[in-house]
Amino acid sequence: MLNEINASADPQVVHDWLTHLYSGCPGYLSICSDKDGFAGRRFTTDKAGITAAAEYAVALDKRAAKGVYAQVTTLREKPAEGRGGEDLAYGLTHLWGDGDYGTIGHKPGPDDLPAPPDADGVQKVVAESGLPTPSGWAHTGGGYNPVWLLTENHLVRSDEDRQRVKAVTTGLQAILAAQAYRLGWSWDVEVGNLDRLMKVPGTVNRKEGLERPTAIGPGSGEVHELAELAAVVASLAPAARELLEQAAQEKQERKAQRTGATVPPPRRDRPSGLHSGDGPLDVLADMLEFRDLLEPEGWTYTGQSGEWQHWLRPTVGGDAPSSAYSLKHNDHVAVNWSERSDLPVGALPRGQKLTVGTLYAHLHYAGNTSEAARDIMRAAADRPTHGPAGRLPAPVLAEVKRRCLKDTGQGHDYDLWDGPQDDPSEDGDEPRAHPDPEPDPEDRLPATFWNATPTLRQIRQMARARRASPDAVLHALLARTAAMADPTVRVDTGIHQPATLCWYCGLFGPSGSGKGQAENTAEELAPFPKIDFAYIDVSTGQGLIAAYLDLDVDPEDGDGKKKILVQKRNRGYALATEGGVLDAMAQMSAAATLNGVLCKAWMSERQGTSNADVERRRVLPKGGYTLSMSLGVQEEPAAKLLEMGSIGLPQRLGWAHATLGPDTPKQRPATTGPVTVTLRDGSEIPVTHWVGGLRNTVIPVPECVTQELDDLALEISFGRGQEAPLDTHEPLWRVKCAALLALLHGRTSVAKEDWDMAALMWRTSRKVRDSVQEAAKRRLRAEMDARRAEAVLTAVDSQSAVYEAMHGVHPSVVNVAKRAHRYLTRKAEETPARVVNQSCVAPKDRKQYRSSGEDGSLWAAALNYGAERGWLVPLDGGLLVAGSVSPE
Repeated sequence: MLNEINASADPQVVHDWLTHLYSGCPGYLSICSDKDGFAGRRFTTDKAGITAAAEYAVALDKRAAKGVYAQVTTLREKPAEGRGGEDLAYGLTHLWGDGDYGTIGHKPGPDDLPAPPDADGVQKVVAESGLPTPSGWAHTGGGYNPVWLLTENHLVRSDEDRQRVKAVTTGLQAILAAQAYRLGWSWDVEVGNLDRLMKVPGTVNRKEGLERPTAIGPGSGEVHELAELAAVVASLAPAARELLEQAAQEKQERKAQRTGATVPPPRRDRPSGLHSGDGPLDVLADMLEFRDLLEPEGWTYTGQSGEWQHWLRPTVGGDAPSSAYSLKHNDHVAVNWSERSDLPVGALPRGQKLTVGTLYAHLHYAGNTSEAARDIMRAAADRPTHGPAGRLPAPVLAEVKRRCLKDTGQGHDYDLWDGPQDDPSEDGDEPRAHPDPEPDPEDRLPATFWNATPTLRQIRQMARARRASPDAVLHALLARTAAMADPTVRVDTGIHQPATLCWYCGLFGPSGSGKGQAENTAEELAPFPKIDFAYIDVSTGQGLIAAYLDLDVDPEDGDGKKKILVQKRNRGYALATEGGVLDAMAQMSAAATLNGVLCKAWMSERQGTSNADVERRRVLPKGGYTLSMSLGVQEEPAAKLLEMGSIGLPQRLGWAHATLGPDTPKQRPATTGPVTVTLRDGSEIPVTHWVGGLRNTVIPVPECVTQELDDLALEISFGRGQEAPLDTHEPLWRVKCAALLALLHGRTSVAKEDWDMAALMWRTSRKVRDSVQEAAKRRLRAEMDARRAEAVLTAVDSQSAVYEAMHGVHPSVVNVAKRAHRYLTRKAEETPARVVNQSCVAPKDRKQYRSSGEDGSLWAAALNYGAERGWLVPLDGGLLVAGSVSPE
């Protein structure tokens, strides 16, 4: 790896590294080592400061420091004492990994997987992790650390921002650790803190009594947008953390096998859609298990008896428990028998039982459930907490935010929730009723939008005259306008490179609802000029690319006989009014050609393949073409697309109802002509003709829009992108929409009014999209119910005779199954199985069943018996309904 072995620091390498990473970044650069007790010194990041920092690092190395380190971020201010913690982290210039390899200095524990054997192994982990290629590498004399340089320094200005940044840095470590685990290796995941120290290349690693030089490794030099890195991390980190949980379980099993200890059973997947209540502690009960609370507090699993798991309390010094277990729990409730565990002792009355939520409150908030609930909501709202609620898993806090916090329009307000907690018990309380939510506003653009300008009033009038949906006509009109924009016509946000104006819309409605009529009306309002553009029928990805190309003579062929594909058109418009086309797209995988081509085309990215045969090469250069598209979609194919949000196409669509709205007047207004633009000579031409003639035009946005876009992009990248994956393209969607609204009004700059109207169109589009999803869920539930009911009846018909011939069915099993059927018949709705269990299993039945020597759970036996008889129908999410067959 290193061409030379040198046991002293290289001042030039040290200076180059610090300059490359920190030069000019606001804040103070921190350098430290064991020779200064890791208190270190702080330096400015100007030229003089970097030089002084490099000299100090070399001086520490000359004192035979075991290692010389720089903090990964700059500090906001010089600390009063010590070297400063995460609270002072300020300037983020890069992301990092800690690629230890071999065994020198980091020998694995007896139950750990080995580290990668060498630097090549570390490179393999990074290359196969799904993360972008690092900008460079650092040899650390026992490690090979990847570094991703940022295009711009990111300054941490608030506690909330610090949490978002840390979510990226820790998520990146989890992704690398998960990939190492897939390859059979370990990786240090605990290096994502913002006050992390990393060795300075050019110094010497003297750990383990060895002298190993450090150096700057080769790299691509490519820099990365923090928002883009954050988006990649947000997409990969959840699966990575799930895999690391599996790795931790396997490590526990290896330790148990070595030491003879008992290992808790693997975590069971929690049924999706659990909704025991709308309080924060209800969310904990729906998403966590008791072990998730007990293990971190030092409780030890000792075994299981029936449905009850047994745990021993933590010990202090020689204070060892004297019983076989201190606490037991089933799926719903825990019972503590230890008076030394600071938990309520014995079977508790209803309303005070130890559920997951109340146990959390006792462990961390002295049993104050109200304070625990409020602190969890503080954490979910990214506000400072009074206790450990901020350490709850991110998915739990995200669900608390979704379910418990109400949006006031100025951020989430956790003070708006002040309800009781639901405490499910062994005896079974009825779930408390929840008021129906207020109905959403109409998912149509309001009258205030249409009355804002004469152009918008004209569009609505023409749509009403043709009995078409004004919203659908407007989206189709934007797509036609964008289709005429030359690739050199772009909108500049002031953040990223100027973007082309490609626009995709999805006109949603059943067959015959007016999707084609909306497109025809848009054609009247915005006729295409007579220019050579690609008019495309959506079919295949390669066919779409080929629409921009024609065979032409190869200029390098002297005989003029050889033909090659040459790009002849740089604008395209795709139209599909049949739901079957979109259905075919939804059937394809995320990597399918058509979906991939459409997603890239919305960004005008490079397309095609460089085939060895030049006659078959189909290539469109980045930024050298545009594509706009109008899709008429029906419920089923649209729902399938939305279920496959990872393919990226649904995020790019502007959704609109193709059906007429309730405000459609009975009297049709008069038709209008095309939307026009007035030229300098006073003449008027259709807006599409005017847009088609624009070249090399950059459409600017106001400074306030740039700032809002920056905030919005960071918000999505640092969390909301994971919570709402279909909203990840909101910033660019709104920018394109605002620019097209400006062009529609004959302007080549975005006004604040355009931006506000684009925001309203985005909200309306989301509501249409959400209504499609809800309709799909209802249809899917109905289909699944029908299939299950049919399956149960079939099973009863085929197995009834055999089952009736069997002997030994305990009377309590039959009684509980019948009681459950009567209960569900009265309820006449889907009911959680645990509620039916609590309401229908009497203590007398349970006692008689167990005294007869039957193994297992009475409720489980009754549920199986009732399902086989057709009395009970189990549904997804742990729900039950009464079957169509009644007990005799």
